[in-house]
Amino acid sequence: MTEFAPEESLVEPETLRRAIWFANQLAMKNVPLPLLRRDPPSTQYSSLIESIEYLLLASHRKRKLILPELSAFNNRSLGVFSDYSGEGSGHYFVYSVLVCGLNMRASFEARMTEIRPRFGLGVQEIAYKKLNVGQVLRALPGYLAAADGLPGFLCTIAVDKRIGSVFGNEQDVRRRLVAALGDSGLGERKPRVAEKVLRVVHLAAYLTVLLGHNGQNVFWMTDNDEICPTTAHHMQLLETFDRVLSIIYQRPGSQFGTIGGATPFKERSVEMNDLLSLPDLVAGTLGDYLSKRDVLSPDKVLVKQGTDKIMLWLGQPGIGLKKFCCFLRKGAGDSIERGTIEFSAVNPPAGIFIPIYG
Repeated sequence: MTEFAPEESLVEPETLRRAIWFANQLAMKNVPLPLLRRDPPSTQYSSLIESIEYLLLASHRKRKLILPELSAFNNRSLGVFSDYSGEGSGHYFVYSVLVCGLNMRASFEARMTEIRPRFGLGVQEIAYKKLNVGQVLRALPGYLAAADGLPGFLCTIAVDKRIGSVFGNEQDVRRRLVAALGDSGLGERKPRVAEKVLRVVHLAAYLTVLLGHNGQNVFWMTDNDEICPTTAHHMQLLETFDRVLSIIYQRPGSQFGTIGGATPFKERSVEMNDLLSLPDLVAGTLGDYLSKRDVLSPDKVLVKQGTDKIMLWLGQPGIGLKKFCCFLRKGAGDSIERGTIEFSAVNPPAGIFIPIYG
């Protein structure tokens, strides 16, 4: 089941019927899990992606996982939007990726053209670092509600900073990542940055293949931080994404169309940045919350203003947007612990449950 909370407390039967039809059109019926191949049996994947697949499969077996059907309504393009947090203080690096139907965003954009002038946002970015700005904070509930109608999947993973690499336990693993990128013509990177580049690329590529369909075009927009500080680095990042997508994760007999991308445009694109804001808000919120939970009891954790609304929103699947949060944490020795993160309200808001038919 997925939950749909309309603004009206009383829903007309015809409105409910249309909502159920729409939700079922947007729900993937044949989930392609497991996606990772074991041919040959020696095939190795990063612990990051193996853990995400393990957790997705566990949720699917419990009949709790709903993925979006991004080929619905003849959608031919995927939008991939990614943002990250944790470079400063805190105990986790957080990677958040939104995969959505790029030709299915008209309703979301229409609602945002109403919300922005109502709260005086102009072209101001809705960002985690701006939750102390009055206009952004007041617009946040409407923005999150609008996002729930966007067909897509927002996947966020927090990785314990004590985990040196998700690509192996060897002491020189990061040096080997640097060499692999350089030898493949994919740029010279510092060891720490090479690790981040490949974490981000593998996560984006895995989710793209999981949710994408043969022939669809892919547009990837990433925050322009240290993984792509220049145009040259960005082109190398896109090439790395293309190779990882097609060589490691692509399903046999399936092929994507044009693969392109961008960083936040110098000529500010409010529409694209409103999509990139979703992973930005969630990455910042999750990193801050988990770092505080590690040292404080749950009743002592004080969260940044506005993040309580984001956490409540994360616990409620939208009619279009599905959300999934998980973590990797260092265990005993070289082991890695993994688990899902689920938020729930003490007094959940009223809503209407919409059946998803198998």
